[in-house]
Amino acid sequence: MACETVGVHGMDVSSYDTVTDWSAAKAAGIDFTFIRVSDGTQYPDPSFASYWTGAKTGGVIRGAYQYFRPEEDPIAQADLLLAATGPYQAGDLPPVLDLEVADGLTTDQVGAAARAWVEHVSAAIGRPAIVYAGLYSWPTLTDGADFTTSPLWIAQWTTAACPDIPTPWTRWQFWQDSATGASAGVSGSGALDLDVFQGSYDDLVGFAAAPPAPCGQVDASTGEVIDDGTPCFTTGGPPQYLRDVTTAGDGGSLEWTHATNAATESNFAQWNLDFAAAGPYLVEAYTDHAYATSHQAAYLVHAASGDTVATIDQAAADGWQTVGTFQFGAGGDQWIHLSDNTGEPSSDNAQLVFDAVRLTPLDPPTPTPQPQPTPDPEPHHSGGGCAAGGSTTLAFGLVLLPLAIRRRRKPTRRRFHSSRAFEEARPD
Repeated sequence: MACETVGVHGMDVSSYDTVTDWSAAKAAGIDFTFIRVSDGTQYPDPSFASYWTGAKTGGVIRGAYQYFRPEEDPIAQADLLLAATGPYQAGDLPPVLDLEVADGLTTDQVGAAARAWVEHVSAAIGRPAIVYAGLYSWPTLTDGADFTTSPLWIAQWTTAACPDIPTPWTRWQFWQDSATGASAGVSGSGALDLDVFQGSYDDLVGFAAAPPAPCGQVDASTGEVIDDGTPCFTTGGPPQYLRDVTTAGDGGSLEWTHATNAATESNFAQWNLDFAAAGPYLVEAYTDHAYATSHQAAYLVHAASGDTVATIDQAAADGWQTVGTFQFGAGGDQWIHLSDNTGEPSSDNAQLVFDAVRLTPLDPPTPTPQPQPTPDPEPHHSGGGCAAGGSTTLAFGLVLLPLAIRRRRKPTRRRFHSSRAFEEARPD
């Protein structure tokens, strides 16, 4: 793919680099930095604390990276990073998984450890962590594992106008294009890692801005409708292949893209889920006949019970269609994912719709009956009349009202695009 114009430069540093003046580096054109927090759990970087503070004071947008050791506990490594950086702050870059070694593990084991780290950190900061990878190292280490919900920091030291990136990523966000750079404010020369950001400086500021508002939880009694355009809904992949429609769909809008028979996804949508209580839920998807023509829409449901792919014909119904019943756990880190590689050839021109999903609890909690007032055994009388019939006995019954699915309000329309992951061996 063609690169966007890039003119935003940065550097990544560790204790191997002697940063003496962050303000001087900023004045020389260093707009952002990634700072090593540790090598696994055994070697915290002695320069991290001072560099972390110094970058912010010097006006350089900062982020932390961790040289990841697959053989060590991934959650312990993630927690070390999170403790060092403190709570995520708007204006900082998301933390980075720096995966360069296998530590003797298989590709499946390395991928599983890396995924545990990414999911743990992403949940803690409320947005996807970044992955650092290379064209050749990523397939060698993980067998091309799909981490495309994470932005990619690609390592490729070349003078080419655009880097090569590993599949299944289709876009890079950061590019480490040199390991032999120099900058004002950094002692020595010829051994500094330099980076670029794909986009303008305003784009960089926006990328480092506050994460999307929290989704909120799916109510265990009323269920939820999660529509496109809400914070729980995200899309990714090349934006030029995603179409917005504001005159159709549930709630008056939808997005669609063409289906493909490619081996990996390009465009996708994801509905992120957080449940107030565990239980079985009916999942339905809204399909509008005017736009939905894919016959093989494969919804990947990531629930507490495991991953399930449910394939439906989006053209089969104009409105709500059943995806299936799934056992979800309490809390987050659950989602519904739909990608464009349905298996339908491009020549079919099939349109895959991303619209609302509806979650209906199948075992909602029973409402607790409220106590009713006890009638007065000797009613008061007014005037000179008398109460016919003497004392009154009241019969009580519990009436259960039907559950109403709660709908999340759709805010001003926003789209969040995910990028992807990292490469080439780093000297530090």
